Amino acid sequence: MTSQRTSHPAILAPGSAASSTPAYAPGRQERLPAVDDRLVAPEAHAQILDGRVIRTMGSNRPHGTQHFEATGVFFSALADGYEGAVDMLTRLDEDSDAAPDISVFPAAPDPQTGGRQLEEIAVEVLDTERMSHATDKVEKLAARGVRRLFAIRVASRTVYEWDHAHHDWTELARDAVISDRCLRVPVPARALVDRVLADDTVARALLASGNRVISAALVEQRDAGLRDGRDAGLRDGRDAGLRDGRDTGRAEMARASVLRVLARRGLALTDAERDRVQACPDVDLLQAWLDRAVDAATAADVFDG
Repeated sequence: MTSQRTSHPAILAPGSAASSTPAYAPGRQERLPAVDDRLVAPEAHAQILDGRVIRTMGSNRPHGTQHFEATGVFFSALADGYEGAVDMLTRLDEDSDAAPDISVFPAAPDPQTGGRQLEEIAVEVLDTERMSHATDKVEKLAARGVRRLFAIRVASRTVYEWDHAHHDWTELARDAVISDRCLRVPVPARALVDRVLADDTVARALLASGNRVISAALVEQRDAGLRDGRDAGLRDGRDAGLRDGRDTGRAEMARASVLRVLARRGLALTDAERDRVQACPDVDLLQAWLDRAVDAATAADVFDG
């Protein structure tokens, strides 16, 4: 993606190098246009920054697939009252109308304009595109009031967050977690570039939302445990089998309850902690963990008590 002045706009694939230009910050007394006022016709495959028309075309495979996967993570993790979009134009100032790769914004209309509210989270996916080029747009998004801005570098599989105080990017650590009111569950930064962690994040979000398919599967597992217990009872003694069946079902439900409460509270588990819950057969211990999970400050507090 590149640009030049409006008289002769260039058309190049996303990620192509472009010279950077200073970002424009509106004056304190200047009234900004509504975020959904357009300089660019929707679906026109163009953006405008500082009066420059930027033509965009279809992305290549690394950019497109990473964009797709990151969008899936944000879509699944959205908290109630929020919506998301891809390539959605946002009016940044009098001379700029640009589209982040991913946007998360309140579902309710703006109480003043009646239109869409400004996004609270915006994400840029970068393949061969220069970081400085993305920074031009991000500076304008920040000046407009977007709370959190992220960039995903496809080649290095790294995730950055914009530092409003220092006006620069900060690379997120491998174990960094993105917690935000827009998200139902915390999102590990690596989940945006790692498919396994992305799947885990989606699963936690579905558990936290009480997804009916997941809930039905848990009930089915409980019933299967009871059936297995009854069958064992017929072979080895009905009374012992019924006890085993009840214990199996109770343990399964207790394990599911611990994981669901932790997910709903946004307390991320390590792989070792999750394996510990899944492998625990002790109903009393699981119940103790469940009681602690209700008000624990961290997941570790649940197991250290």
